[in-house]
Amino acid sequence: MKTFNFNRFSQALKCQFLVLRKTWIRLFGIFTLVMFMANLFFTRVQGMQYDTIISSFPMKEAITRYTYHVQSTVTFGVIFFCFSMLFGASFLFSGMKDTRKRSAFLLWPVSNLEKYTINLLLSIVWLAVITIGAYLLADALRMFVDWLTGRFVIWGPALFERSILGPAPEEHWQMAWMLFAWVFYIHSLYIVGGTLFRRQQFLLTSCTIVLVAILLTMLLNQIDWNSMNIEFITGTWDEKTETYTHIFHPFFYILNTAVTLLIFVHYWASYKLFTRMQVINNKWLNV
Repeated sequence: MKTFNFNRFSQALKCQFLVLRKTWIRLFGIFTLVMFMANLFFTRVQGMQYDTIISSFPMKEAITRYTYHVQSTVTFGVIFFCFSMLFGASFLFSGMKDTRKRSAFLLWPVSNLEKYTINLLLSIVWLAVITIGAYLLADALRMFVDWLTGRFVIWGPALFERSILGPAPEEHWQMAWMLFAWVFYIHSLYIVGGTLFRRQQFLLTSCTIVLVAILLTMLLNQIDWNSMNIEFITGTWDEKTETYTHIFHPFFYILNTAVTLLIFVHYWASYKLFTRMQVINNKWLNV
């Protein structure tokens, strides 16, 4: 089957979701517990104690200082979300570990593209929903504990922009492009690793990325970059308007264009690896 039928795809998506529902419930519980305990740590263990804040500062200053503790929980939530996305990417086909489940999934009367898209949506989009939901529940539980113990009740998500973005920087579409390109590039590496490796996908993918990064660093260190006089981002100061204008080197555009194209290449390679999967594969690889 090579065609993509939306009705058939939706039915298969629903079926796969129900098959893995226990996994989603377990992950939601684990994520909520981890973030809730982290929230308690950042608001009750690290930093200045709450009683000391109340007794040492005026009310307005005390609220500001306690807000800093809550901001730490938001930062942790964002970091946890990033690792969750890498975890989901590397466990793209975690529901096909044993022969019985693999055989049942590969024999579904749907096309390979539909099967791949189903796993992609559940492992990325649905896991993102689970992670965000777990963060919101964990923050609500933290607020409930604060309310029970007579503390200030501060909603963490309201501090997201202040905690992560900080003061509003100058807007440059090039910087946003670079950020998203490299974030999705790293994510695409874990997509390929999650498809290629049959066991210990997250660990083996991470080790492979670190090893390749070390080898590339050793190779690039042999190049005398000072003689090339390449500065990715420079700038000029205009004394009349008192503004700083950023200048992006042409190699900046070349590098980020290559990274963007590699994202699509990695997704394509992941799909092609999936189409080569068999019921009986290599012990460590899905080929």
